[in-house]
Amino acid sequence: MKTGRKRRRKKQIEHRMEKLGRGLAVMRTDRGIFLSWRMYGTEDPVFGTAEEYPVYYVIRDGMSIAELKGKTCFTDPDGTMDSNYEILSSNGDRSGEKRAFGSGANYFDIPLQRPADSPYGPYMINDVSCGDLDGDGIYELVVKWDSGGLDNVFPGATGEVLLDAYRLDGTRLWAQPINLGVNIRAGAHYTQFLVCDLDQDGKSELIMKTAPGSRDGSGEYVSRASRVPSIRNVDDTEDFRNPEGHVLDGDEFLTVFRGEDGSAADTIFYPNQRIDVSVWGDDRGNRSERYTAAVAWLDGKRPYAFFARGYYLGKKEWYHARQCACAVTFDGRQLQCRHSLDTFDERAYRNPETSASFTPDGRYKGVRGYRTENEWYIGEGNHNCIAADVDGDGRDEVLTGPLCYELDGRGRLRVKWCSFLGHGDAMHIGAYDPDHTGYLLFTVHETGGVHPITREQLDYGMSVLDAENGKILFHCGAPDDTGRGMMADVGAGGKFQIWGVSECGEKKIKIPVTPRKYTGNGFEETEIPGASANFRIFWDGDLFDELLDGEDGGPLKITSWDGEQMKEIFRTGGCVSINGTKANPCLQADLFGDWREELVMAREDNQALRVFVSDIPTEYAIMTLMHDPVYRAGVASEQTAYNQPPHIGFYLGEECFRKHDE
Repeated sequence: MKTGRKRRRKKQIEHRMEKLGRGLAVMRTDRGIFLSWRMYGTEDPVFGTAEEYPVYYVIRDGMSIAELKGKTCFTDPDGTMDSNYEILSSNGDRSGEKRAFGSGANYFDIPLQRPADSPYGPYMINDVSCGDLDGDGIYELVVKWDSGGLDNVFPGATGEVLLDAYRLDGTRLWAQPINLGVNIRAGAHYTQFLVCDLDQDGKSELIMKTAPGSRDGSGEYVSRASRVPSIRNVDDTEDFRNPEGHVLDGDEFLTVFRGEDGSAADTIFYPNQRIDVSVWGDDRGNRSERYTAAVAWLDGKRPYAFFARGYYLGKKEWYHARQCACAVTFDGRQLQCRHSLDTFDERAYRNPETSASFTPDGRYKGVRGYRTENEWYIGEGNHNCIAADVDGDGRDEVLTGPLCYELDGRGRLRVKWCSFLGHGDAMHIGAYDPDHTGYLLFTVHETGGVHPITREQLDYGMSVLDAENGKILFHCGAPDDTGRGMMADVGAGGKFQIWGVSECGEKKIKIPVTPRKYTGNGFEETEIPGASANFRIFWDGDLFDELLDGEDGGPLKITSWDGEQMKEIFRTGGCVSINGTKANPCLQADLFGDWREELVMAREDNQALRVFVSDIPTEYAIMTLMHDPVYRAGVASEQTAYNQPPHIGFYLGEECFRKHDE
């Protein structure tokens, strides 16, 4: 990373850091009582902004038992389950006393109040996100409950989507769950909820798409929180589900909720209104009801809630298609859509009186974002999106696979670059090459054939792009839809490795896309026996990525490279994965403890969350990953559509520590 970029990055770290507590984690192991704790970005001289490491004092039952510098974990061979521990730093703060997890192992449970079954099936724990909802320096968890969730390609009604909030000790924050009502369908593609301190008051908000009939955490209709008379006067009893269970009509809202009590703070019309499903490219909402979301500091001064809608080409002709995006701020009182981009000109719609997206006098309820030539970007988007400052100017861009959005010099949301590689299911971003300034973007591709506008050949497979300008640095073709893919450095040679999984033939037999390792002079074929293409994770204490994967609805396992193959080193017990064949954890994030990541899983009985913490000692002291802007943005958008793991935004290698020691 060049000096100028590193200087800007350090300033960015200081500007964006959440104020968090020490996050002490204590657990029993066969070696004794293991402790790990958080190091702030302001305390890390290698990846943060400090000049030197602080000293940490480990206190057991009121007495100091260790003095550590450059370490954020410790094993006490003489500790017991009844011992009380505390961390005191040379910076003067204390962690507060903690005992070992009551499980006697490296996990604890968070009991939940499971909702009663809906007419469409039992409520199941789904995606989870995190934020400091009450301002105490400790993350709380927002849990999404789904009942009978369906992709819009399938007919059928679903249960009402519920969201609830819990402290790590199981305390429920809200009087009742947020209930999105009958006009928001349950499934992976509709409710992309963002948890973020949008107004920068030290307490996180929750923001997502709502509709008539949606209720907040106090039981009030979200329409009542609006400043817009036509929203306040909406009929909240109206049911817009069609005979097939799809919601393809009716008003669409965007609501921000206060994290502390779940009450609705403001509701506006959803900026990118549906208008009519036909303008998206089909007649059943398989294209209009596809959403992604991210938190991005687009102007470098404050966080924006970024929402994108649509990413497929039209069912028959490409020009019968649409995709759009918007960027919204919240100042503590009001939501405001500040920027919008749309490939469809709503003024060209001939029958506004037939659409809920227009007022009786013909005005568009959304925010106009159409500009000439936006049509070039139809069909260019993934089932996920991520935010990162790809050009080092202190302002985030948002990447949705083949598209990169930014605010231009005139303060307009625009496309910075487009690779025209078409739609895909997975992507990863990282600073895996220390000799490359900035980030690399890895994507896999579902689209083949010829691009309808550029006439370029689309070749499925996987690609590595320069995230700053969209230049394709490497492409590997495949015979069919490459639905999974991974970019990571598991230690299997080169600076990092990439691989994917493609589907072939009528029976969609999965075949591996040959793994490649990047040597610095290009990508060479390699072998990574046992490699999975789901999530990467930091777990075992070295500087390499581990891999996380599992079976549909089963436990997850973590594998690590042993020099010859990926070998299992940990398996979650008593838990199930979510999102079907995607086999996701509810959440993967550095929630507390040292820099390794925690796994939040649904317990088998769906009555609790189980949180797993690494109990493996590490020799490396690294700031909490949540103080890295790229990683924190990755956690915020992790739950969107087809979940993707967060990545760090800095190069992690032995030479980084050697340079500091020198």
